[in-house]
Amino acid sequence: MQFRSMVPTDLPTVAALSKAADPFGWTLRNFQDAIASGYLMTLVCDDVGAIVGYSVVMQVFDEAELLEIAVDPAYQGRGYGKALLAHTLELTKRRAALKMHLEVRVGNSRARAMYEKAGFVQVGLRKGYYPCDTGREDAVLMCLDRSAD
Repeated sequence: MQFRSMVPTDLPTVAALSKAADPFGWTLRNFQDAIASGYLMTLVCDDVGAIVGYSVVMQVFDEAELLEIAVDPAYQGRGYGKALLAHTLELTKRRAALKMHLEVRVGNSRARAMYEKAGFVQVGLRKGYYPCDTGREDAVLMCLDRSAD
């Protein structure tokens, strides 16, 4: 498993991975805008260098927001998501982020469990936030507060 920064030539692959992981995921244009904005964009690759996951973080001063994190469905359940989250949290810690915020679909129990194991706690709920096949799905708001560390 390897980590590296996302570069513009990665974006078509990452956009395709996003759609494979979530039919309502980010588009190529979303990733282009994020990279142009200077967001912290990290890739996780397998042992031969193939991109299998990514994270996108926006940081303002000592607070960061995990905007996107996804792992290719073919690689899920192998520890890539957990490792990518840990790596992303370490990068933001080095950049002096004391808090990390995120939103996750209420029905994404695997992701919610992963975030809870990493120390995130639920701080709110956004009704009907995400589009889904049946209409709308709520978003669970979570936060990791490292200010006491």
